[in-house]
Amino acid sequence: MQPLARLFLALVLVATAPWARAAGYPDHPVKLVVNFAAGGPLDLVARLIAEQAASRLKQPVIVENRAGAGGNIGAEYVARSPKDGYTALVSVDHLLTINPSVYKNMGLDPYRDLVPAGIFGTTSQVLVAHPKLGLKDFRDFLERARKEDLTYASAGLASPGHLTFELLKARTGIRGTHVPYKGNAPALSDVVAGHVPLAFVASSNTLPYVRSGALQALATSAATRNPQLPQVPTAQEQGVPDFDVQFSQVVLFPAGTPAAVVKTWEGLLHDILESPEVRRQLDQMAVTPFWADSARTTAWLHDTRTRWEALIRTLDIQ
Repeated sequence: MQPLARLFLALVLVATAPWARAAGYPDHPVKLVVNFAAGGPLDLVARLIAEQAASRLKQPVIVENRAGAGGNIGAEYVARSPKDGYTALVSVDHLLTINPSVYKNMGLDPYRDLVPAGIFGTTSQVLVAHPKLGLKDFRDFLERARKEDLTYASAGLASPGHLTFELLKARTGIRGTHVPYKGNAPALSDVVAGHVPLAFVASSNTLPYVRSGALQALATSAATRNPQLPQVPTAQEQGVPDFDVQFSQVVLFPAGTPAAVVKTWEGLLHDILESPEVRRQLDQMAVTPFWADSARTTAWLHDTRTRWEALIRTLDIQ
């Protein structure tokens, strides 16, 4: 084969590969920073990414948890890290779609200081009620909540559960008093105990309680049904217009990281999601496999931020 023909063939193979590494990258371990505590849904997703990425990159990929301030502490740490592709952030998208509207000082500007490599999956919320409320279904809940000011729990001000319930109030005209907690675990614990009757909670946290009958699932927040709870209709199916609430898991690098490295991870995330075993594990975590490249992720983040920004302004959350 002539040299020119060999070069052309090599370029074609690179262009058609599922993903291609930046030259010489990586030559030592990569760190994935999770901006929430170990053991939670995001941490489990990050460890799955790390395991799969390490086998493909042929280098260790280490998960490090840096929790606090709604994810801002871990995000600031990554934003201030060397821009060499060896430190990345795994975060829920509310870091970029909610926090800028709530915190006067995040410690960083996530749109200026971070660049997305892609979305890896999405999670929805489940509206759960304690059985003692005696609700028949979601429509019965709406009728009751229009007449009675029911309380609902969440992981705190401007948390996904708080904003999802407030969006439901805005779409339906129901009432509901917010009871904020310091995290999902204590909020869910009090709903299970019957101290607070309602909550919108991440699907992965509610599955055991719904399946055991400790909690009643009334509706899910995404436009399509949760595969783990196929018997539970969405709020949109049950008459709530324009109600599609999902939160995505995003991988981000410090702004200024070489574009070739970001591109490597963009393709790597896509390749990992092609694995049937990975999709099976995500299904067990109640995470919907969903991939978006860097450009589509940026558009997703801006569009979602616009929606939450309007609601946060109405509620005057600080």
